[in-house]
Amino acid sequence: MKYFIIVSSIVIAIVSTGCVTKGTYEKTLAELGKTKSSLNEAQNTISLQDEQINAQKIEISKNLEEIAKTKDELAKLNENKAALEEEYNNTQELLNASQSKLETMSQIEAETKKRNEIYARFVNQLQKMIDAGQLSVSIEKGRIVINLPDNVLFKTGHASVNAEGQKVLQEIAGVLKEFKDRKFQVEGHTDNVPMKSARYPSNWELSTARALNVVHLMVEEGMDPKNISAAGYGEFQPRADNETPEGRKLNRRIEIIMLPNLEILSNELPKVVG
Repeated sequence: MKYFIIVSSIVIAIVSTGCVTKGTYEKTLAELGKTKSSLNEAQNTISLQDEQINAQKIEISKNLEEIAKTKDELAKLNENKAALEEEYNNTQELLNASQSKLETMSQIEAETKKRNEIYARFVNQLQKMIDAGQLSVSIEKGRIVINLPDNVLFKTGHASVNAEGQKVLQEIAGVLKEFKDRKFQVEGHTDNVPMKSARYPSNWELSTARALNVVHLMVEEGMDPKNISAAGYGEFQPRADNETPEGRKLNRRIEIIMLPNLEILSNELPKVVG
Protein backbone atom coordinates (compact mmCIF):
# COMPACT_ATOMS: atom_id res chain seq x y z
CA MET A 1 0.00 0.00 0.00
CA LYS A 2 2.85 2.34 0.85
CA TYR A 3 4.37 1.58 -2.55
CA PHE A 4 1.07 2.47 -4.27
CA ILE A 5 0.88 5.86 -2.50
CA ILE A 6 4.42 6.67 -3.54
CA VAL A 7 3.78 5.79 -7.21
CA SER A 8 0.56 7.81 -7.22
CA SER A 9 2.40 10.78 -5.81
CA ILE A 10 4.99 10.52 -8.56
CA VAL A 11 2.34 10.34 -11.28
CA ILE A 12 0.54 13.37 -9.89
CA ALA A 13 3.79 15.24 -9.72
CA ILE A 14 4.62 14.44 -13.36
CA VAL A 15 1.16 15.38 -14.60
CA SER A 16 1.25 18.65 -12.67
CA THR A 17 4.47 19.64 -14.39
CA GLY A 18 2.89 19.13 -17.81
CA CYS A 19 5.99 17.39 -19.03
CA VAL A 20 4.41 14.05 -20.16
CA THR A 21 2.19 13.04 -23.02
CA LYS A 22 -1.24 11.55 -22.75
CA GLY A 23 0.08 8.11 -23.84
CA THR A 24 2.69 8.14 -21.20
CA TYR A 25 0.10 9.11 -18.65
CA GLU A 26 -2.25 6.32 -19.64
CA LYS A 27 0.57 3.82 -19.72
CA THR A 28 1.58 4.89 -16.24
CA LEU A 29 -2.00 4.52 -15.00
CA ALA A 30 -2.16 1.03 -16.54
CA GLU A 31 1.06 0.06 -14.82
CA LEU A 32 -0.32 1.51 -11.64
CA GLY A 33 -3.46 -0.58 -12.01
CA LYS A 34 -1.40 -3.70 -12.52
CA THR A 35 0.65 -2.86 -9.46
CA LYS A 36 -2.49 -2.31 -7.43
CA SER A 37 -3.88 -5.62 -8.67
CA SER A 38 -0.64 -7.37 -7.77
CA LEU A 39 -0.71 -5.75 -4.37
CA ASN A 40 -4.29 -6.89 -3.83
CA GLU A 41 -3.35 -10.42 -4.85
CA ALA A 42 -0.39 -10.30 -2.52
CA GLN A 43 -2.64 -8.98 0.23
CA ASN A 44 -5.12 -11.77 -0.40
CA THR A 45 -2.30 -14.31 -0.37
CA ILE A 46 -1.02 -12.89 2.90
CA SER A 47 -4.53 -13.00 4.38
CA LEU A 48 -4.92 -16.60 3.24
CA GLN A 49 -1.54 -17.46 4.69
CA ASP A 50 -2.52 -15.73 7.93
CA GLU A 51 -5.68 -17.84 8.05
CA GLN A 52 -3.66 -20.96 7.36
CA ILE A 53 -1.15 -19.99 10.05
CA ASN A 54 -3.99 -19.35 12.51
CA ALA A 55 -5.53 -22.69 11.59
CA GLN A 56 -2.16 -24.37 12.10
CA LYS A 57 -1.77 -22.61 15.43
CA ILE A 58 -5.18 -23.90 16.47
CA GLU A 59 -4.24 -27.38 15.27
CA ILE A 60 -0.90 -27.21 17.10
CA SER A 61 -2.70 -26.06 20.23
CA LYS A 62 -5.07 -29.00 19.97
CA ASN A 63 -2.13 -31.32 19.37
CA LEU A 64 -0.35 -29.93 22.43
CA GLU A 65 -3.49 -30.49 24.47
CA GLU A 66 -3.69 -34.05 23.17
CA ILE A 67 0.01 -34.56 23.97
CA ALA A 68 -0.51 -33.23 27.50
CA LYS A 69 -3.55 -35.47 27.90
CA THR A 70 -1.58 -38.44 26.55
CA LYS A 71 1.26 -37.69 28.97
CA ASP A 72 -1.22 -37.66 31.86
CA GLU A 73 -2.72 -40.94 30.71
CA LEU A 74 0.78 -42.40 30.32
CA ALA A 75 1.70 -41.27 33.82
CA LYS A 76 -1.45 -42.93 35.18
CA LEU A 77 -0.68 -46.08 33.21
CA ASN A 78 2.84 -46.11 34.66
CA GLU A 79 1.37 -45.72 38.15
CA ASN A 80 -1.04 -48.56 37.47
CA LYS A 81 1.82 -50.63 36.08
CA ALA A 82 3.91 -50.01 39.21
CA ALA A 83 0.93 -50.91 41.42
CA LEU A 84 0.28 -54.08 39.42
CA GLU A 85 3.96 -55.04 39.58
CA GLU A 86 3.97 -54.54 43.35
CA GLU A 87 0.77 -56.55 43.67
CA TYR A 88 2.28 -59.28 41.49
CA ASN A 89 5.46 -59.35 43.59
CA ASN A 90 3.42 -59.53 46.81
CA THR A 91 1.28 -62.29 45.35
CA GLN A 92 4.40 -64.15 44.24
CA GLU A 93 5.88 -63.86 47.72
CA LEU A 94 2.66 -65.16 49.26
CA LEU A 95 2.61 -67.98 46.71
CA ASN A 96 6.21 -68.89 47.49
CA ALA A 97 5.51 -68.74 51.23
CA SER A 98 2.40 -70.88 50.78
CA GLN A 99 4.35 -73.35 48.68
CA SER A 100 7.07 -73.49 51.32
CA LYS A 101 4.49 -74.04 54.07
CA LEU A 102 2.78 -76.70 51.98
CA GLU A 103 6.09 -78.50 51.50
CA THR A 104 6.83 -78.19 55.22
CA MET A 105 3.36 -79.50 56.10
CA SER A 106 3.93 -82.43 53.76
CA GLN A 107 7.27 -83.10 55.46
CA ILE A 108 5.65 -82.85 58.90
CA GLU A 109 2.88 -85.20 57.80
CA ALA A 110 5.48 -87.66 56.49
CA GLU A 111 7.49 -87.29 59.71
CA THR A 112 4.38 -87.88 61.81
CA LYS A 113 3.54 -91.00 59.81
CA LYS A 114 7.11 -92.27 60.19
CA ARG A 115 7.05 -91.52 63.94
CA ASN A 116 3.83 -93.48 64.34
CA GLU A 117 5.35 -96.39 62.45
CA ILE A 118 8.42 -96.30 64.71
CA TYR A 119 6.16 -96.12 67.77
CA ALA A 120 4.31 -99.23 66.59
CA ARG A 121 7.64 -101.02 66.13
CA PHE A 122 8.80 -99.98 69.60
CA VAL A 123 5.60 -101.28 71.17
CA ASN A 124 5.79 -104.53 69.20
CA GLN A 125 9.45 -105.21 69.94
CA LEU A 126 9.28 -104.16 73.60
CA GLN A 127 5.88 -105.72 74.31
CA LYS A 128 7.20 -108.34 76.74
CA MET A 129 8.82 -105.70 78.94
CA ILE A 130 5.73 -103.52 78.67
CA ASP A 131 3.57 -106.41 79.86
CA ALA A 132 6.07 -107.09 82.67
CA GLY A 133 5.77 -103.49 83.89
CA GLN A 134 9.42 -102.79 83.23
CA LEU A 135 8.68 -99.86 80.94
CA SER A 136 5.98 -98.00 79.01
CA VAL A 137 5.99 -96.41 75.56
CA SER A 138 3.97 -93.31 74.71
CA ILE A 139 3.83 -90.31 72.36
CA GLU A 140 4.05 -87.01 74.24
CA LYS A 141 4.27 -83.61 72.58
CA GLY A 142 5.15 -85.26 69.29
CA ARG A 143 7.97 -87.31 70.83
CA ILE A 144 8.21 -91.05 71.46
CA VAL A 145 8.94 -91.58 75.17
CA ILE A 146 10.21 -94.85 76.68
CA ASN A 147 9.60 -94.52 80.41
CA LEU A 148 11.52 -96.77 82.83
CA PRO A 149 10.77 -96.63 86.60
CA ASP A 150 13.95 -96.11 88.59
CA ASN A 151 13.58 -99.36 90.58
CA VAL A 152 13.97 -101.33 87.33
CA LEU A 153 17.44 -99.84 86.80
CA PHE A 154 18.83 -98.60 90.13
CA LYS A 155 18.94 -99.11 93.85
CA THR A 156 17.53 -96.25 95.89
CA GLY A 157 19.96 -93.32 95.97
CA HIS A 158 22.41 -94.99 93.57
CA ALA A 159 23.29 -94.31 89.91
CA SER A 160 24.88 -97.63 88.89
CA VAL A 161 22.63 -99.74 86.67
CA ASN A 162 21.75 -103.05 88.32
CA ALA A 163 21.85 -106.44 86.59
CA GLU A 164 18.15 -106.47 85.74
CA GLY A 165 18.40 -102.94 84.38
CA GLN A 166 21.37 -103.84 82.19
CA LYS A 167 19.34 -106.60 80.52
CA VAL A 168 16.45 -104.22 79.94
CA LEU A 169 18.72 -101.55 78.45
CA GLN A 170 20.45 -104.12 76.23
CA GLU A 171 17.09 -105.02 74.68
CA ILE A 172 16.14 -101.35 74.28
CA ALA A 173 19.53 -100.54 72.71
CA GLY A 174 19.05 -103.45 70.30
CA VAL A 175 15.85 -101.78 69.07
CA LEU A 176 17.02 -98.16 69.03
CA LYS A 177 20.34 -98.71 67.25
CA GLU A 178 18.42 -99.79 64.15
CA PHE A 179 17.33 -96.17 63.69
CA LYS A 180 20.65 -94.64 62.69
CA ASP A 181 19.02 -91.47 61.34
CA ARG A 182 17.29 -90.61 64.63
CA LYS A 183 18.62 -88.94 67.76
CA PHE A 184 17.74 -89.93 71.31
CA GLN A 185 18.11 -88.24 74.69
CA VAL A 186 18.23 -90.04 78.01
CA GLU A 187 16.63 -87.94 80.76
CA GLY A 188 17.06 -88.58 84.47
CA HIS A 189 14.26 -87.55 86.88
CA THR A 190 13.83 -87.83 90.67
CA ASP A 191 11.23 -87.07 93.30
CA ASN A 192 11.62 -84.03 95.55
CA VAL A 193 13.16 -85.83 98.52
CA PRO A 194 16.52 -84.08 99.14
CA MET A 195 19.70 -86.10 98.67
CA LYS A 196 22.01 -86.55 101.68
CA SER A 197 25.03 -87.98 99.96
CA ALA A 198 28.54 -86.60 99.56
CA ARG A 199 28.69 -88.11 96.09
CA TYR A 200 25.32 -86.71 95.04
CA PRO A 201 24.76 -83.48 96.99
CA SER A 202 21.46 -82.84 95.18
CA ASN A 203 18.96 -84.52 92.91
CA TRP A 204 20.62 -82.74 89.98
CA GLU A 205 23.77 -84.81 90.39
CA LEU A 206 21.88 -88.06 90.95
CA SER A 207 19.56 -87.66 87.95
CA THR A 208 22.44 -86.61 85.69
CA ALA A 209 24.70 -89.47 86.82
CA ARG A 210 21.91 -91.98 86.20
CA ALA A 211 21.27 -90.60 82.69
CA LEU A 212 25.00 -90.70 81.87
CA ASN A 213 25.36 -94.30 83.05
CA VAL A 214 22.43 -95.34 80.86
CA VAL A 215 24.00 -93.58 77.87
CA HIS A 216 27.37 -95.28 78.40
CA LEU A 217 25.72 -98.68 78.63
CA MET A 218 23.66 -98.16 75.48
CA VAL A 219 26.72 -96.99 73.54
CA GLU A 220 28.50 -100.15 74.68
CA GLU A 221 25.56 -102.07 73.23
CA GLY A 222 26.11 -100.57 69.79
CA MET A 223 24.29 -97.24 69.73
CA ASP A 224 26.10 -94.46 67.82
CA PRO A 225 27.38 -91.93 70.41
CA LYS A 226 26.56 -89.12 67.96
CA ASN A 227 22.89 -90.10 68.22
CA ILE A 228 22.45 -90.17 71.98
CA SER A 229 22.83 -87.61 74.78
CA ALA A 230 22.13 -87.32 78.51
CA ALA A 231 20.29 -84.75 80.65
CA GLY A 232 19.47 -84.53 84.35
CA TYR A 233 16.32 -82.69 85.49
CA GLY A 234 16.33 -83.54 89.18
CA GLU A 235 12.86 -83.13 90.70
CA PHE A 236 11.84 -80.24 88.44
CA GLN A 237 9.79 -82.09 85.81
CA PRO A 238 7.49 -84.29 87.90
CA ARG A 239 4.84 -86.49 86.33
CA ALA A 240 2.75 -86.65 89.49
CA ASP A 241 2.25 -84.98 92.85
CA ASN A 242 5.24 -85.51 95.15
CA GLU A 243 2.95 -85.36 98.22
CA THR A 244 2.11 -89.07 97.92
CA PRO A 245 4.34 -92.18 97.82
CA GLU A 246 2.67 -93.23 94.57
CA GLY A 247 3.37 -89.83 93.00
CA ARG A 248 7.01 -89.85 94.09
CA LYS A 249 7.41 -93.35 92.64
CA LEU A 250 6.14 -92.14 89.24
CA ASN A 251 8.52 -89.18 89.35
CA ARG A 252 11.63 -91.36 89.93
CA ARG A 253 12.32 -92.50 86.39
CA ILE A 254 14.52 -92.63 83.32
CA GLU A 255 12.98 -91.43 80.05
CA ILE A 256 14.51 -92.26 76.67
CA ILE A 257 13.20 -89.70 74.19
CA MET A 258 13.27 -90.01 70.40
CA LEU A 259 13.80 -86.41 69.39
CA PRO A 260 11.75 -84.91 66.53
CA ASN A 261 13.37 -84.01 63.22
CA LEU A 262 14.44 -80.41 63.95
CA GLU A 263 15.43 -79.78 60.31
CA ILE A 264 11.75 -79.83 59.33
CA LEU A 265 10.79 -77.48 62.16
CA SER A 266 13.63 -75.09 61.29
CA ASN A 267 12.00 -74.45 57.88
CA GLU A 268 9.26 -72.53 59.71
CA LEU A 269 11.68 -70.32 61.66
CA PRO A 270 12.52 -66.82 60.34
CA LYS A 271 15.96 -66.35 58.84
CA VAL A 272 18.40 -64.42 61.03
CA VAL A 273 20.27 -61.66 59.21
CA GLY A 274 23.39 -60.38 60.93
